[in-house]
Amino acid sequence: MQQVPEQQPRIPGVKYRKVRLQREVTTVIDGIASTQPETYDGWEPVPPKDWDDLILRGATAFAVGFSLVAVASGSASLGGLLDPMVPSVLAYGMGSVFALAWMYCLAIEWRNRTSPERARPAQIAGWFFLLVGMGFVARYGYMLNQPWAGWCGAFVDVVAKGAWWLLLREYAVPLDKGIAHWVRDQEQKIAARALLGSLVRRLNRTAAYQQAVGGAEYQAASVILDAVETRHSLPEPVAEPVAEPASAPVAPQVSGQDVRTVSAPVSAPAPAPAPTSAPVAPHATGQSVRTVSAPVSAPVAAPVPPVSGQVPATPAAPPATPTVQLNKPGISVPLVPSPVSSPSVPSVPPAPVAQQPAPLATVSQISLPPIAKVCRDEIAKNRAVTDEELVEAVVAAGYDRDQINPDSIRRTAQRIDPDRKKAS
Repeated sequence: MQQVPEQQPRIPGVKYRKVRLQREVTTVIDGIASTQPETYDGWEPVPPKDWDDLILRGATAFAVGFSLVAVASGSASLGGLLDPMVPSVLAYGMGSVFALAWMYCLAIEWRNRTSPERARPAQIAGWFFLLVGMGFVARYGYMLNQPWAGWCGAFVDVVAKGAWWLLLREYAVPLDKGIAHWVRDQEQKIAARALLGSLVRRLNRTAAYQQAVGGAEYQAASVILDAVETRHSLPEPVAEPVAEPASAPVAPQVSGQDVRTVSAPVSAPAPAPAPTSAPVAPHATGQSVRTVSAPVSAPVAAPVPPVSGQVPATPAAPPATPTVQLNKPGISVPLVPSPVSSPSVPSVPPAPVAQQPAPLATVSQISLPPIAKVCRDEIAKNRAVTDEELVEAVVAAGYDRDQINPDSIRRTAQRIDPDRKKAS
C-alpha cells in the first residue's frame, strides 16, 4: 500500500505556474514501511510583481549608465585639453580622475548612508570634484571655439551626480539620536578591541624579535627589569603592635578610719617603698595624741619615649598629700613620714611594668634572591624543568606562595630560555 501526500488545493484568483517538485512516497508491506523520493509536476503560486523594487532597479541602472557616459565624456574633454603637454595615454588617464573622484565620494557616502554627519564630508568633496571637472570641460569647449558644446559636456557630470544623489536619498535611513548613539558605541567597542589586538600582536612580534637578536645586552636588561618587578610585587611590611599603657597605684586618701585606693594610668611607674608611719601634731586643747600610719606615694618615674605612630601619654598629676581627720570637724593635720612602720594599713603592691615588645621583622628587611636568578639557576640545572617545579623552587627560596604569579615566572623562564616551548 502506497501513501502519497496530497497537494494543497489551488486558490481562485491566484496565479500559479507549473514546476517540478519532489515528494516522499511510503510503501508498507506486512507492516514494514519503505520510503522513497518521487518527482512529480506541481503548481506553486506566483507572487505579484513588486513595482517599487523594479523601478528602483531601473533607476540604479540609469545612474550607472549616466556615470559611464560622464566618465567617458570627461576623460575625452580633459584628455584633449592635456594632450599638447603630455602623451595621449597619460592625458586621457588624467582626464578620468575628476569623474572617478566624485564617484569615489559617492561610495563613501553610500557606506555612511545611515549617519548624515559622517557622510557630509564625502558629499562636500564630491561636489567640489564635480565642479572642478565641469570647469575643465567648459574650458576645452572655449579652446575649440565651441562654448555651448563645452557647457553641454560639463553638465553631463551634473546629470550623473544628481541621479546618484537622488538614489542615495532613497536608500538613506537617518537613525534616531538614541539609536545612532547606541550604534556608535558598539562600533567604538569593536574598533577598540581590534586596535588593542593589533597592538598586542605587534608588541609580541617585537618582543620575539628582540629575544632572538637582542643578545647579552637584552638579557641583562630583562634580568634588571625582572628584579625591579619582583621587588615591587613584595607585600607591604606588617604594622607593629601598639602596647597599651599600664596602670599604677596612686597614694590612698585617708579620712578618719577609711582607706580608699584609686588607680590611674601612667607610662612606667616605679615600685613603691614600704609604708611608714607619720606622727600627728597635738591639738591645742590638750587631747591625747594619736598616731595614724598611711603609705607614702612613690615618686613617678620619667615617662618612656612614645613609640612612632602613637600619641604621647599625658603625665599623671602628682598625688595629693595624705591628711588625717581628727575628732573635731574642720580640723585636719598633714602626715609627716616616720621611720617607724605600722601594720594598721595594708600596703598596696606595685603594678607590673609593661614590657615593650620587640619590633617584628618586616618583609622588606629580609634579603631574598630575585625570582629571575632562582629560575636561571633551576634552568641551568635542568633545562626540562616544568613551570610547576620553578614555582616550587621560588617558594623554597623564601617567597610566599600567595604572592607568586605563575604567569610571571613562566614569562621569566621563557626570556631566560627562548627554546623552552620546543623543549616542552
